Amino acid sequence: MLIVGPLLLTVVLYDAVATTLSPGTAAGPVTSRIGGGWWRLARRVARKPASAVIVSSGPIVILLTLGVWLALLWAGWTLIFSADPEAVVASSTRMPAAGWSRVYYGAFTVFTLGVGDYIPNGQPWEVLTGVAVLTGLGLTTLAITYLVPVVSAVTARRVQANVIAGMGPSAHDIVLGAYRGNGFDYLDHRLQTLSDQLLQTAERHLSYPVLHYFHSADRHVDLRAQLYTLDEAISILQHAIDPRVAPHPAVLQGVRHAVQQVIHRATDEPADGDPPLPPDLTPLRTAGIPVVDQDTFETRLADIALHRRRLLAFANESLWPVLKPY
Repeated sequence: MLIVGPLLLTVVLYDAVATTLSPGTAAGPVTSRIGGGWWRLARRVARKPASAVIVSSGPIVILLTLGVWLALLWAGWTLIFSADPEAVVASSTRMPAAGWSRVYYGAFTVFTLGVGDYIPNGQPWEVLTGVAVLTGLGLTTLAITYLVPVVSAVTARRVQANVIAGMGPSAHDIVLGAYRGNGFDYLDHRLQTLSDQLLQTAERHLSYPVLHYFHSADRHVDLRAQLYTLDEAISILQHAIDPRVAPHPAVLQGVRHAVQQVIHRATDEPADGDPPLPPDLTPLRTAGIPVVDQDTFETRLADIALHRRRLLAFANESLWPVLKPY
């Protein structure tokens, strides 16, 4: 018990600290397995993108994670207080506590300050009781302070997705809607602002790994689906449009970098299979936008085939069907 108990405490405290206080790393080993397991199950069970099973995945993963943390903390201290028959005694009779009484003592020590019907017997156990109270309060505080910014981060993701949706329902619509006869000047500032916001979201995925398991019942505010549309528009602007009228190359590269960072931080899905089909440039050419020929465009897209495969895998995680660029 003196081996398994401290081991459980070490696991849960390490996992909690790695998940909540280490913004440069992913979630702890326990949190990662809980979240990944539930997400795979929800995607397998969900019949449609707006299914309640997958829409509720984020809150469920949070509740499961907190429940496992508290259960492991409780179990660890119960084992420690059960290691010595004389560790915990009844305050009125000084008789050693029975097995379930130690479970009870472990719970009210970790989660409250106790009610006094059982007490530690001797200085070592008094000190350990104080440590148990500190770990319980510390873990509870970490959990509460972790939840509030998660809600803010989820809201920020939805806003970013909605901004992209407002630019156009497809990659072609984004390009066509932004062209004003002699260029795409208005896009520069808007894309720059969006790339800054996406970089913040990418870093939030490291600070709050549970963000990956939040899914929207509305395609317009689902960041995975909208990032696919945005990135396909960037591919057209970067590789198909005449450079003399295209947005500034640094702005386009900045958005592409931001999208790559979000994908890298948010998922580890393998980029298997073929990249999505290249967008057809005919509608843009018909609208009078100066574009390269289709063969040249497809040759240029071959250089970013790996990125486009990763983008497709990222978008497919949402269960929303990938829309054609036109």
